[in-house]
Amino acid sequence: MSRSSTNSTIVEYPAEAARASNLSPDGGDEDSIDIRSLLLKVWRGRWIIAISIVVFLTLAALAVSQLEPRYKSSAKVMFGIQKTNVVDVQQVLVSPEFDQDTLQNEIEVLSSDNLVRRVTEDLNLGRDPEFNPLLAAAQAQDSIFDQIRATFSLPPEVNDFLMNIGLVSAPTPPPDEEEARFREQMAVVAAVQQGLSLRPVVGSRVIEISFTADDPRTAARIVNAVAEQYIVDQLEAKLETTRSATDWLTGRVEELRLRVQESEEAVEALRAELSSAAGQSLDITQQQLGALNASLSVARNRSAQIEAEYARLTEALELGRDMGSVREFRESILIRDYREEAGELQDRLDSLSANHPEREQISAQLERINARMREEAELITQSIKVELDGSLAQEEVLRRDIRNLEAQSLAQSREEIQLRQLEREAQAGRLLYENFLTRLKETTQQEDLQEADARVLSPAKPPLDPETGVKKQLIAASVVLGGFVGLGLIFLLDQLNNTFRAPQHIETMTGQAVLATIPAIGARVHRRDVIKNFLDKPGSSLAESIRNLRTSILFSNVDRPPKVVMFTSSVPREGKSTTSMLTAITSRQMGKSAIIVDCDLRLPSVVQLLRVEEDKPGLLSVLEGTATFRQALYEDPDTGLHVLMARQGERKAQVNAADILSSQKFSDLIQTLSNQYDLVVLDTPPALIVTDARILASSVDAVIYAVRWDHTPRDAVLEGLKELKSVKAPIAGIVMTMVNEAKASRYAYDGYNYYKGQYKEYYLK
Repeated sequence: MSRSSTNSTIVEYPAEAARASNLSPDGGDEDSIDIRSLLLKVWRGRWIIAISIVVFLTLAALAVSQLEPRYKSSAKVMFGIQKTNVVDVQQVLVSPEFDQDTLQNEIEVLSSDNLVRRVTEDLNLGRDPEFNPLLAAAQAQDSIFDQIRATFSLPPEVNDFLMNIGLVSAPTPPPDEEEARFREQMAVVAAVQQGLSLRPVVGSRVIEISFTADDPRTAARIVNAVAEQYIVDQLEAKLETTRSATDWLTGRVEELRLRVQESEEAVEALRAELSSAAGQSLDITQQQLGALNASLSVARNRSAQIEAEYARLTEALELGRDMGSVREFRESILIRDYREEAGELQDRLDSLSANHPEREQISAQLERINARMREEAELITQSIKVELDGSLAQEEVLRRDIRNLEAQSLAQSREEIQLRQLEREAQAGRLLYENFLTRLKETTQQEDLQEADARVLSPAKPPLDPETGVKKQLIAASVVLGGFVGLGLIFLLDQLNNTFRAPQHIETMTGQAVLATIPAIGARVHRRDVIKNFLDKPGSSLAESIRNLRTSILFSNVDRPPKVVMFTSSVPREGKSTTSMLTAITSRQMGKSAIIVDCDLRLPSVVQLLRVEEDKPGLLSVLEGTATFRQALYEDPDTGLHVLMARQGERKAQVNAADILSSQKFSDLIQTLSNQYDLVVLDTPPALIVTDARILASSVDAVIYAVRWDHTPRDAVLEGLKELKSVKAPIAGIVMTMVNEAKASRYAYDGYNYYKGQYKEYYLK
């Protein structure tokens, strides 16, 4: 007989790969959120949610019934009132800025420790046990735990030993008197702050101040005291700010006055120093410098004229020109006389003959006269030279004087710049001093005009009825908390569940196809009753599921339908034997010959299922040769099914079931059965209990693995499949047994098999 080791409709991969896949137990992507699955899960646990809500609501009702009546009193305060500023004219028509940050700032001021502390001191709340935890603790009676602790206190030696090893902490030293008073005061402040609530009125500048207390009059007194202290705090803060500004301005004005005085004194001192050092002002120096520059210009012109005249006379002398052609020489009386005398002598000389005896005398006189005339001309030229030297000397003196005056003017200009700088500083200081002096006068007047930025719109009154908001909130919170706890329990129980409730989950975790789901027909129903129900109700959901399983087995390998099919499971009581029996019966009903072989030699179950007498030989007798196959074969009178049973009386202590199933005789028997029957069903022991299933798995055409719905642990299924895969077992798929269709329909919303649970009226009863 040939055995197919592969299955065309089976996709096998390790369970570890299935776990590492991106599919969720419902077959979806883990990154996606299946809203329908979540809602269905919540709907399944609706009673858990309802019970959780009822429990928490009951606890809340008990807690509310134990609460003391509390009274809430409220007052409204409007702040940011526009004030008239009669001092600063520019601010008379300007309204103070207002925004949400300002509103929050005022709320923080109202709840501040300083303001609440002043309220506690004003109302003497430190003597009220409601707000002073020390007084409340002193008046309270010791609880039963305190009494037990006082009765069964540890001996001092034991207590010291525990402190030494660190199990008990050493008592802290008591605080000093001042620290104790401070702690008590802060505890009272914290108690008042705990009962104080501040709520801004939307769209306005109004804050509602509320306080909840045991006594209605106390609540109203505290609210009014908070509003009053808030207004007083505003006035004191403004007055303190104004006084601080006045003190600062006073010191600043005095500082500026001294600075202005010093600046003006520095200006006068520098001006006097400049006048004393220069002897004259810068204007006079500049006037003198202008006059000297004018004189220098005149002297330069005169020197140029004299120099030109001197050059002309020198040139005339050097060239021996006629004295009459030079104006300076011509205007000289001596030269004019010498010229007349020389002219007369020349005339006389010209009138004498060349051999006249007086001619030499006259010539000598003429030479003497010309020599005297030249000497006179040289004297005139020398006088011009002297005049030129004098003019140049005068010009040099003027230049020197001008340089001195320029240096003096430059020095005076620098000092004048420093003087003007000091004058500007003095002027700026004077203006700043006047401004601060004006502001000081305004601030001084402002001290008498301070008004609060807030006023009480409606003072608090003692409430007539106790506050019920806390009770309502507590009840509402209990409902919400109960709902969340119920949801948490639903998801916790779902995560703690280690079984399979949906075919998609099995396929995802194992990588094996689910061939069919076999419904349970009731709780605590005997297997014989299941077979009877199957036979009596051929149109029931159970019968349809078995036929569906039979069809899935036949089509698990279309080319070579399996003939030898083995049923196994992870652990006992999985419905494996009943399912295998029903599968064989279904094949018989379809007109096919079928036989079921009970391979569980240790705990035979088919005998109990059919209630057959024990005196007939069984499987072991056939394998041992003490009986023939026909002698051991049992035919069910109700179904005509052939059964080869393993009987409890045939088992021998020295015989190993695994050795028998792995023997050649058993293999030959299975071969003979497969030749005679259309379907041979092997009912084997659980795969995780003994090795029988692994031994037989290699000799069959298909292995059907039974998993009990919402019962078999996942790890057991994965480990059982792993054991079969280790021997290359031809696993055709998984069948879910004993499915509670009513519950299963609530655990999944897709898949043909689970719609059967929702539409059971479709099947015949």
